Amino acid sequence: MDLLDNFYLLFVIVDCGKATKVIQLAKKLGATGGTILLGKGTVRSHVLSLLGLNESRKEIVLMGVKGDLDQHIHKELEKQFHLNKPNHGILFSIPLKQILEINSGKHNLKKSKEGDFVVKYEAILTIVNKGMSEEVIQAANKAGSTGGTIIHGRGSGTEETAKLFNIDIEPEKDIVLILSRVENTEAIVSSIESSIDANKRGKGIIFVMDVSRTTGLYKGD
Repeated sequence: MDLLDNFYLLFVIVDCGKATKVIQLAKKLGATGGTILLGKGTVRSHVLSLLGLNESRKEIVLMGVKGDLDQHIHKELEKQFHLNKPNHGILFSIPLKQILEINSGKHNLKKSKEGDFVVKYEAILTIVNKGMSEEVIQAANKAGSTGGTIIHGRGSGTEETAKLFNIDIEPEKDIVLILSRVENTEAIVSSIESSIDANKRGKGIIFVMDVSRTTGLYKGD
């Protein structure tokens, strides 16, 4: 068995101030630590937009865990941080083996394969120049997305460059993370690609990964 078959990457998106507590609990449960990124959450909601509450500062925790710990850590984080309740955060897992090779100017739409889990959701990540993230969110919303998380090209320290999958994300870049149902992914990616001219060099990179487990997803008004 390939070593990566038994490892998962956990994403935990929570309000600012909670990421350290997430890592502390996960370490007690067997995780070896995590990386904290700063970001901004966006949710497409008419009511929240009227109240000016449709955007909020977020912390994103990335942790690699062994397969036999994934479900247990998932359940304990969900229970401790009430991730099953609206607006308390999002938690999802990606098998490390599913991380795709990133090709500049291209996206890879993963096709579901037989395996240990049924793929219902996919993570769409778009890396763009700073200032273009809102355009990505708007394009995704037009294709049926209910929102996303914008990750800035800085780590949790002010002088730290953010890393995603061991790739440096320069300060002038933003990452837009969107969770999509599998049947909606192609339309969302196509809308983003058209909006930002992703096929042109330097305009942006889009890639897609299978998600094995999700908690706390916003389903819309």
